[in-house]
Parts: sequence; structure tokens; C-alpha cells
Amino acid sequence: AWSFFVRRNLIPSITMACLFAVPVSFAQADDVAQGVGTETTPGYEGPSAPGAAPDETTQITLGAGIGVAPDYEGSDDYQPIPLWNLRVQNLYDPNTFFQLRGLGFSSNLLPHPNFRLGLTGQYSGERDDVDDDSVDDLGSTDDGFLLGVVAGYDFDVSPDTVVGIEIDARYDVAGDIGGLITAKAGFRRNLGAEQRWILMGSVESTYATDDYMENYFGISPGDAAGSNLNSFNADAGIKDVGVSGGVTYRFTQRWSFTTLASYKRLLGDAEDSPVTDDAGSADQLFAGALINYRF
Repeated sequence: AWSFFVRRNLIPSITMACLFAVPVSFAQADDVAQGVGTETTPGYEGPSAPGAAPDETTQITLGAGIGVAPDYEGSDDYQPIPLWNLRVQNLYDPNTFFQLRGLGFSSNLLPHPNFRLGLTGQYSGERDDVDDDSVDDLGSTDDGFLLGVVAGYDFDVSPDTVVGIEIDARYDVAGDIGGLITAKAGFRRNLGAEQRWILMGSVESTYATDDYMENYFGISPGDAAGSNLNSFNADAGIKDVGVSGGVTYRFTQRWSFTTLASYKRLLGDAEDSPVTDDAGSADQLFAGALINYRF
């Protein structure tokens, strides 16, 4: 039987992976991808096999793959995006970690087996050069860097199953695009005699401030004049609800393969905005796959 690393840090994991890289034209697609719930990140190996002792060394996991996501939040046009993930587990305690995932990061700095508290950050890209001509004619939105705090608690339901809750609050520190508050609940279960399979899932909802909503879903009269979309004032409120899931198969103690999928439904003014209602869709999908290597 294998002896796998015990990890209880459940939720910092599927957003994960929705990880992507640098070109600004992909930034909004990456924002959509990062909406995938967080308990499925490659690098978090979950509960260990029965009787396995915790590994006290630092664990580093690299993951790379490809996904498909809307080319902006609210779009019905999809594009491929690179996915990547870097996770460092056991910074100074087995329960602490830092993770880079695409254009964002998350962490747990609290050395506790169940409570979690850390910093979180996300680059929120401008909407620019999208497939829909009417939205592209509106011109670019502003970009920003959202920085904040993430806190959560993991319930050890059984030796193989963890259920977690989390709240993630972040606000733009580089510009004026406002902030987001996301509440999540998720689970992780190890399956099989050797626990090579990991099943993960989550539900989540996000509240957006006035500035965020107006930046990405509002249309000023001036912008509307250059497009066939009507002007629209987007107010603060619940922006979306979503579900996500993933499956990881561990070929060896070091190599694994992860598949991910999510569905998000835009709500309120995010749904009613012409960039969604007239030019796109309130139904937002993401799918991807990664190969992961743990050092």
C-alpha cells in the first residue's frame, strides 16, 4: 500500500487549477476559470492511506494543462487557455501552504489542522479584443489586482473525507474596480484501496461591489454610442452562483492527472447587462485537464 501525504487544507484546491498564464487577452478568460470552486487543486493530496504518517517535509507540486473558458465574463464565445499551478505545502507546519494558480494566489498561514486563514490575490484583467463585435466596440474595461483575506474551516467527516467552508474577501489595491466576496462549501474524498482516486466538488456564490459591477457589466452612454448595445447601470449585488467538480488519479506518488469542470450562473445585473443578455449568456462553463508532478 502507498503512504500518501495527509492534507486537510480542503478548499484551496480547484480554483486552482484553473490556472493560467500571461497574455492580457486571456485575462478575462482566466477570471472565469478561477471561478471554479477551490477544493480541487493539484498538489493537495488529501487524506492519506489508512495508517500513513504525515510527511514533515515541504511538498512542491507543479501542474500544467489546457482548458476552455468564455473569453469574458458573460460571454457565449469560448477559447482555449493554458492552465498552470504551483503549490508549496508545509511552509513551516504541515497545514500551511502557498499556491500560485494562473493569475492569482491563495494561502493558509495558520498552523491548525482545521481552521484556515491566509492571504489571497487575483489579477482581474481588462475586457479587450473579444470575439463579439458589439462588446468589443464598447472598448476596454479597467484591470486591477484584488488582494484580501481567505478564512475557512475543514470538517473531518471520516479518514477519507473532508468537508470545508470558506469565505474569500478581496479588494482592488491597484485601481478602482472594487471588490468581491465569495462564500464556498466543498468536499474531498479519497477512493480505492490504494486511494489513487480523489473526488472533489464545491458550491459557491460571489457578491460584487458597485465599482466591480459597473466596470465589467455597466455600459456608459458614451460607450453605447459606439456599439449596438444599450447603456446600462450595474449595481452591487450577488453576481453569481456556481458548482464545480474534479477528479484526480495518482499514477504514482509523484505523478497525477486532474480533470476539472464548472458551471456558473450569472445573477442580478450581471445577468441583465447587455454584454450578457444581448451579446452573451448567463450560463458560464469551464472545463480543463492538468498533469501534475510532486517533488
